[in-house]
Amino acid sequence: MPITEDNTGSVGKAHRIFFAIWPDNDTQNQLVGLTKQLRLESLCGGRKIKAENIHLTLVFVGKVYPDRLEVLRDVADSVKRSVLPAFDLVIDEVRYWKHNHIVYVAPGKVPQELINLEKMLRDAISAAGFPLEQRAYAPHITLMSNAFCPALAELAEPVAWRVREWTLVKSEQTSNGSVYTPIGRWSLETSNKP
Repeated sequence: MPITEDNTGSVGKAHRIFFAIWPDNDTQNQLVGLTKQLRLESLCGGRKIKAENIHLTLVFVGKVYPDRLEVLRDVADSVKRSVLPAFDLVIDEVRYWKHNHIVYVAPGKVPQELINLEKMLRDAISAAGFPLEQRAYAPHITLMSNAFCPALAELAEPVAWRVREWTLVKSEQTSNGSVYTPIGRWSLETSNKP
């Protein structure tokens, strides 16, 4: 069930909110470069995702009113106290979702740490009273939207992404497209081992 004015009892302007993993600059540049490297624009048409919008969604919350944002920050604080470890994400597959016309990249093998982080966030968000869509988690990074892709090239080499934090993000629609603004950050535990 989606969040609406009718089922939140809140007032003010609602924003689309989600938790995500945001790439560091080097990883972002590599992911942006894949669109050119794979010749996606000539193969698939469509619209490439702006560099600053490239991310991996953990949990899409939906419309959230300002007075409920603090609840989501508390949820993230509680998940952080679980001392979840940092991890490496290897992006090694390029795929096309025909039903929603997006070209994306994804890990061939999803790290257990990512699965654990998504599950803990999802469970805590639901327990805090936010209704979420019930679907299997399919981690992916969208490179192009509105695409039609009869064929795709394979990645020449994988992109290694060192995941050290997750973010709470506000999405706003503007005349220039979507603008994503991080409104909270939580770090994952890093080991001091070499």
